[in-house]
Amino acid sequence: MRLYSLGSGSSGNAFVLVTDAVSLFIDCGVAMRTCRSALRDLGALHPVAGIVVSHEHSDHIRAIPSVLRWTDCPVVTTPGTYAGLRSNARWSQRRSGERYAEGPVEVTFIGVSHDAAEPCGFVIDADGTRVAVFTDLGVASEAVLDAMRGADIVVLESNYDSGMLRSGHYPARLKRRIQGPLGHLSNDDCATALVATVSDRTRSIWLAHLSHNNNHADIALAGAQEALRLAGLGTPVQALPRYETIEITGQGTRQTSLGL
Repeated sequence: MRLYSLGSGSSGNAFVLVTDAVSLFIDCGVAMRTCRSALRDLGALHPVAGIVVSHEHSDHIRAIPSVLRWTDCPVVTTPGTYAGLRSNARWSQRRSGERYAEGPVEVTFIGVSHDAAEPCGFVIDADGTRVAVFTDLGVASEAVLDAMRGADIVVLESNYDSGMLRSGHYPARLKRRIQGPLGHLSNDDCATALVATVSDRTRSIWLAHLSHNNNHADIALAGAQEALRLAGLGTPVQALPRYETIEITGQGTRQTSLGL
């Protein structure tokens, strides 16, 4: 299994998973040309088998209509999310706790706390590797923490720095929404969740969905790394870039951008 981030942040989020037998999108909120280039350049040997969707916010679904014009595959998501898509696309229904299997890949849906209709994060199993992906959530619930504990690779939101958000230009109502239980994880929230769940099994951590206005990669990384260090943990941590395509590896070493 190879898993790539095609972009991570409020400007767009998408992952593409490639195995020798199947290719899948996990969210599809980046430019359509980026999605097509990814399949062409990342060694996808088969047509896309499905688009797995976490929730209906535009930065996670923007390219779906365009992608479905050139590939015939189902949208795999919850009933609430599908209704929010306002689409007639072929649909494969899943709810929190249920699994979607395609070839050697199994995706388990885990419900999350976010201001969307029926949002989920995912646990992806393929080729003996387990990846936990949680990019939009206001609270790391026990179900989310349990999923992280069992993963080899963790992709977790580290959306905002509390000080930057507090002193920033956002209106008070938006600040409350971001910080609330249906909003996003702060750097501190992310670090706390990592310390509670990282184990000897965890090979690498990738920080996702960093805010352009209320965070910096170096701040998010420093907070996570220091919290892990104080807990006696040396797990590699990287931040996913906003626009670049990057392979999510188990070594925590950033790969060369593929220039898509």
